[in-house]
Amino acid sequence: MASNSRTVIAGGGRVGFRVARFFTQRRGEVTIIEKNPDQLDEEKSDGITVVRGDATNPAVLSDALTDDTTVIGALTDSDSTNLAVCLAARTFQPDIRTVARITNSDTDEYEQLVDEVVFPERASVKTAVNALSGSDVRTFEEVTGKMEVFDIRVATDSTVAEQRLADIDLPEGSLVISGAGGERTATSETRLEAGERYIVAADPDAADSVISAFRGE
Repeated sequence: MASNSRTVIAGGGRVGFRVARFFTQRRGEVTIIEKNPDQLDEEKSDGITVVRGDATNPAVLSDALTDDTTVIGALTDSDSTNLAVCLAARTFQPDIRTVARITNSDTDEYEQLVDEVVFPERASVKTAVNALSGSDVRTFEEVTGKMEVFDIRVATDSTVAEQRLADIDLPEGSLVISGAGGERTATSETRLEAGERYIVAADPDAADSVISAFRGE
């Protein structure tokens, strides 16, 4: 996720808020559209814009979207609402990435209309974050504790591309473990190839710098 991108989250209550917090920690900008924003912890909303209203209202939705908005996640408990929000967002911004929480077990028809579906039984914060982030950076969902483990692709314009790990000054508290396939363990002689994916572990304070280095931001 680029540092100058904006994510819009429609509903989702505290799950949506926690997803928003994740993106602000990655220096992203987040807008939450919520009918009842009073339920959110206002003391922890730094960096998050909260819009009170119904995301299916065109005026509310269009005001929440900006030229920098790259993705919208509709995380309410209503399939029809989530689908309507995603389709409406596309009318305002045809290239926007759309993610919808869907409870219907037959999701094929929904997958034709949105970019990704999040199932309620798997709608953890990390699952939703991965769906909204796309494929370049994916957080391992089953990792417990504060340490974060990523499956991340090296961008072609990254300063770490084609460099040996021994020659790269990665942030303290981070470690390149292996290629994403897990077929080989990374060593000091491992060269980070542009376009390839690697598994990286990082302390929370180091995670943002690691992601920026790999993505060339």
